[in-house]
Amino acid sequence: MKFGKFVKYGKRTKTESNNKEITELIDKEITTENVRMVLSDSSDINYQLYYINGCRDLPVTVVFVDGLVNTKIVNDDVLKPLTQETVLKEAKDLNSIIDLLEHGTIYHASRKLRTNLGDTLADILSGAVALIFDKEKKAITFDIKGFEKRSISEPTSESALKGSKDSFIEVLRVNTSLIRSKIHTPYLRIRETIVGNQSRTAVAVIYIENLTNKKLVDEVFKRLNGINIDAATTAGSIEEYIIDNKRTIFPLVMNTERTDKFCHNILEGRVGLLIDGLPTAYIIPATISMFFQAPEDYAQNYISGSFLRCLRYVNSLITLLLPAFYISITTFHQEMIPTLLAITIIRSKAEVPFPTITSVFFMLFAFEVLIEAGFRLPRTIGQTISIIGALVVGQAAVQAKIISPVVVIIIALTGMAGFTMPNQDFANALRICRILFVLFASIAGLYGLSLGFVLLIYHLNTLETFGVPYFSPFVANEGRDITKDTLIRVPLYLMKKRPSSLKTINKKRQK
Repeated sequence: MKFGKFVKYGKRTKTESNNKEITELIDKEITTENVRMVLSDSSDINYQLYYINGCRDLPVTVVFVDGLVNTKIVNDDVLKPLTQETVLKEAKDLNSIIDLLEHGTIYHASRKLRTNLGDTLADILSGAVALIFDKEKKAITFDIKGFEKRSISEPTSESALKGSKDSFIEVLRVNTSLIRSKIHTPYLRIRETIVGNQSRTAVAVIYIENLTNKKLVDEVFKRLNGINIDAATTAGSIEEYIIDNKRTIFPLVMNTERTDKFCHNILEGRVGLLIDGLPTAYIIPATISMFFQAPEDYAQNYISGSFLRCLRYVNSLITLLLPAFYISITTFHQEMIPTLLAITIIRSKAEVPFPTITSVFFMLFAFEVLIEAGFRLPRTIGQTISIIGALVVGQAAVQAKIISPVVVIIIALTGMAGFTMPNQDFANALRICRILFVLFASIAGLYGLSLGFVLLIYHLNTLETFGVPYFSPFVANEGRDITKDTLIRVPLYLMKKRPSSLKTINKKRQK
């Protein structure tokens, strides 16, 4: 991991002049003084001077960050051999000792010889122990991470009904090991880059070399290396910089915390991103059909999977259009309503003082408030408050003659339909579009609703994600994939080829 590596693409540079002090680190010598000067007076940096085998002519300084390393391993595997190993007594100078340490006198799987101050600092701040030899201007680092971390648990935002129960955590190396445990091909590549001038966040790009389109991989690295920000500590700090269109509410990359879903898409020919410090992974590119798919579709009978997938498409239309459609037919197009139904609606609205448009907006607002409250409240009471709040508010509003019972039913069906979406980002986009459709319908009825829907389809057709049409495979020249794994899920033995839009090197899943 390079502390001061800069990559240029066109006129954009990884770092600017405000990071000049970092670039100067490359030219500085590796000494304890220089390390102290850069890290200043940080109380968690531990400096210990040792004499190899008690010889004052052979000094070495051990530097590590307290809390990031396993101190027991440091004592047993580094300090003890350093001071007691008999082989080191035969060494005549520090160069000989460095050579012995580099080639296995200290038994540890990960060791690196550093001649660059920037690389040494990067290793120390990442959880390594550095042996600094001031006289030789060299250092040897041992990767001995030992900080506290969350254990691997079940996914929380994506329930696993019939799939893998492990999810990603906040430690990058643990997440990459989860991927390796599921994909055993020697062509699996995990390449890291650094994002954030101050945070120095490691981002792992994961793909299969003999399968994934090389242009897609190069484009991902180009966009990652073009990010020039101080910190990459949130998911959006990277996502917003790599997507094609920043003026859309629809997600152009997919995030997931499920390892099985991530691995499935990697095997399809997509590229994955794992960000150190975040328990979610990104899948690139993401098309609109992917947001209607769930891992359980492939874990159960294809007929059941196809039914549930079709249900999601229907529910997406319901959550988008139902409130706007109700406003349209009750306000502008009453002649479309059957007589008996019209009488029922009129009776329910007889004592309500507000027009239908106002009632629908009020219930939509109340519903959004309840959803947000459920997300923000502690998990133990969040769901309870949401359910009770919905019942109390709805029932009280009906009894107080403020809201029509039909409006409550319409909003309830709309909300339940939206919760069937497997991806929360896509569900949020539908919620925003739903409000816009209500505005269009309140102005021009079905004509306004039709105009809004046409504009939505036009917008979706203009989107691209890493060179792949967002509406794929529904767009031209991609229609052959619709009948395989989009609207329905055919039996697995018939899904012989990967999506054509990805332009993979190996297009066949199976013979």
